[in-house]
Amino acid sequence: MFEIDDVLKKIEYNTDRIAVILAEDGRLDIEQVNNLSKLYGNREILLKDLEVWYKTDEAKLYFAKNKKEFDKRIKLITEKDKKHLDNIESRAKELKSKLKEMRKQKSVLLYAKES
Repeated sequence: MFEIDDVLKKIEYNTDRIAVILAEDGRLDIEQVNNLSKLYGNREILLKDLEVWYKTDEAKLYFAKNKKEFDKRIKLITEKDKKHLDNIESRAKELKSKLKEMRKQKSVLLYAKES
């Protein structure tokens, strides 16, 4: 029997762990990036399991009794994910901007060295 509550708790736990990592100021170090990757990988597996379960008769019975609670939990997870993705996108844009500036500085230094 598929334990939906356990799966949702694991997804929520991973989501909260992602939030903790992303709440840290500054650039993410390689360990943090690896941890994020593992957490998102774990969540992907859980979400695929959830997708398979969702199509079963067991899921239909569950939703007959627990649809509101399930929807509430999924909505909260989704809202947190949106914040996480916005945070990651913002950090990526910042890094892209810094990289662009470093390339400009390198070009200026190379030009100055050649002159």
